[in-house]
Amino acid sequence: MTLEESKQLEVKIANNILNNIPFAQVVQILSAEATRRAKDHVDNSSEEELTKMKEDFEKAEAEAAAAQNQQQDKIDLPDDTPEENKE
Repeated sequence: MTLEESKQLEVKIANNILNNIPFAQVVQILSAEATRRAKDHVDNSSEEELTKMKEDFEKAEAEAAAAQNQQQDKIDLPDDTPEENKE
């Protein structure tokens, strides 16, 4: 088998593996990689960088909560029951 044939076969095998991985396993693999990267980031960041990241996350979470509350406030609820339903 030539080097080019070997590479083509490798691509076909990789595609076959990707096409047959259950979605739950994909999520599990991505979650494990995200956790590994987060740990690596924390382990290799200075105290100042960690503090800044924490502050940035807290600010973003507060902004998201405020936006959600603002969106909730926009929901129109009836002030009164229509006359035909009163009795």
